[in-house]
Amino acid sequence: MFRIYVFSFMLFFSFPGLGQAKQEIPIPSDTLDLKACLNLGLENSRSIKKALMDEESAKFYRNEVKAGGLPQISAYGNYNNFIDVFPQAVPGGLFGPGDADDVAVIALGVPQSLKAGVTVNQLIFNSSYLIGLKAARTSEEFYKTLSQQTEEQVIYDIAMNYLGVTQMELQRENLRANVDQLKGLERILEAQVANDLVRKVDLNRVKVNLSTLESEMENLETEIFRGLSYLKLIMGIPVDTPIELKKSEVNPETIANFQMTDLDPESRTDIQVLDIQKTLYDYEYKNIKATNHPSLVGFADFNRNSFSNNFDFLSESKVWYQGSLIGLKLQVPIFDGFAVKSRAAQSKIRQQQLLEDRAQALDAAQMEYNNATKKYFNALQTLRANEANLKLAEDVLKETALLYREGLSPLTDLLEAESTQRQARANFNNQLVQVRIAQLEILKSTGQITRITS
Repeated sequence: MFRIYVFSFMLFFSFPGLGQAKQEIPIPSDTLDLKACLNLGLENSRSIKKALMDEESAKFYRNEVKAGGLPQISAYGNYNNFIDVFPQAVPGGLFGPGDADDVAVIALGVPQSLKAGVTVNQLIFNSSYLIGLKAARTSEEFYKTLSQQTEEQVIYDIAMNYLGVTQMELQRENLRANVDQLKGLERILEAQVANDLVRKVDLNRVKVNLSTLESEMENLETEIFRGLSYLKLIMGIPVDTPIELKKSEVNPETIANFQMTDLDPESRTDIQVLDIQKTLYDYEYKNIKATNHPSLVGFADFNRNSFSNNFDFLSESKVWYQGSLIGLKLQVPIFDGFAVKSRAAQSKIRQQQLLEDRAQALDAAQMEYNNATKKYFNALQTLRANEANLKLAEDVLKETALLYREGLSPLTDLLEAESTQRQARANFNNQLVQVRIAQLEILKSTGQITRITS
């Protein structure tokens, strides 16, 4: 058992990749705005890295297809040792006196032979090969477009989660301000209760509200932690990396600078992917039909042979005989039982299915754009109403607080005004985020989501 542990220990440190620590990812020391998060995600996202690997793999696949048209060279060697030389039947009298009607059995050949040579095959004409080259080039374009689609999805996911965390952090700031306000009121009431100026029940009401807000903050802290952890996960950075987000994306100025974009389905990568798939299906159909075309291959064989009754091929005096040939091989399909016709029909059906997928994708794109624009304009209208409501709630709170300090308003009115203002602030902040989310959905539906990275 000890030897097993020692071997495992040595194996671990014998390979550099196993013992290395995780690669350090440089994180800006200050707070991160949305653009900084997107840049980190584009550099470190595992989804993007995998998509780029697929893109690189497509290049190697193209080289693999291209290799089929290059000379195929191989060497070979054969050694034969016949324990008993194979007998051959020949007519009697062929190699000596005998009756022609008899059959003579003789041994032709020698017990041992050695042969070594090189073969060369060169494709001269094959329709499938030419079509395969075009399909391989199109496959590169296909995976490149898939990489762009993955990049867009990563940008969208990071932006949406960034806004989600920002929304919760704004809510936390709102709660924290109200907690500080209630703590100040609590200290005042404690002094007044000590001097019998107010009832203790008023102090208890404040304590209950304060405890409720603190519980909400604790729950919110947990949700923020979870949101940040997931954001770091999709960004491709270690989840234990401390980061802090700026809230510059959620403000009226950023929202006001947004420019609407019209829908152009051809600019969406999902439509582009389907179009490239259609081209690939066209090549598939042509390739199937091309299997009925003739193919021509040139070949050559250069070899040396030696024969012996005993194994003496290493002797310097051994005689080697040279052989060589060149030739052409023409293959012309005549009848395959309608297999090609059936495969071609299946390929046509796949093309028709793809056309249905594209039509549905166009409808889905239009629906997505309509929903996003409808949500955006409704969110703007609600934002204006919430902004006016917040201003009104702040005015009511200021007036109620003044009346309370002058003894003209009960504590319940002050607590109610504070609760109303807190809810109005939360609604306004949430609506700011909803407007920004609607803007992102418009950009995504029009294929312009990468605009937010510049």
